[in-house]
Amino acid sequence: MHTNQNIVLSGFLAQVFNKHQIPYTIIPNIIELDSSHYRERTTLKPHFICVRAHEPLYNIPCILQAFLQVQKQLPDATLTLVGDGSQHEALVQQVSAMKLKNVTFTGRVDNSEIYRHLDQADIMLSAPKVDNMPVSLLEAMNAGLLVISSRVGGVPYMIEDGKTGLLFDSDNADQLAEQMLWAVGHPEHVQRMTTLAHKAVQQYSWSSIKDKILHSYNP
Repeated sequence: MHTNQNIVLSGFLAQVFNKHQIPYTIIPNIIELDSSHYRERTTLKPHFICVRAHEPLYNIPCILQAFLQVQKQLPDATLTLVGDGSQHEALVQQVSAMKLKNVTFTGRVDNSEIYRHLDQADIMLSAPKVDNMPVSLLEAMNAGLLVISSRVGGVPYMIEDGKTGLLFDSDNADQLAEQMLWAVGHPEHVQRMTTLAHKAVQQYSWSSIKDKILHSYNP
């Protein structure tokens, strides 16, 4: 099969294509930007949120292990798990077995309600074992949350570690917990990162990407 053009979402897939000497054009995911979703967090509370499907790929048990460590030092810390999936009941049982407090399962949430949940949190957690270009992280950056994510797939192309977010090694709950605690204890650093992240996310708007898309169909 022959194609006139191959479009990939991220530098991660571009590397794969390049390895096999397949030509490509990078056109990332598009996010609808709305300034009303953004909230500058002048104070930072240990209110964490994860917006990922409850499937093995997204490794939510790693987040629960990290949250257990955090809650030992910050008893008032909260964690909201937005989503559903085949591992939902197992995760509910894990929370009970670990005797975690302040963990909320929202179940599946309509896209129109995502920002309402993001607004109630300060830090977005994501721990996938494999990923490409998750829109959920872009939404969190757009809403003014600090993103802490595993360093996999296309994520390092979206987030500059220590500048627009924090990255940790895949499946390393200890490192994730350290970063969660560091973030809560360094609100001024976090505020600088979230400000830069909010500016960086503008590159994924329709106005920034439309010319690339139009050129792909009309080279």
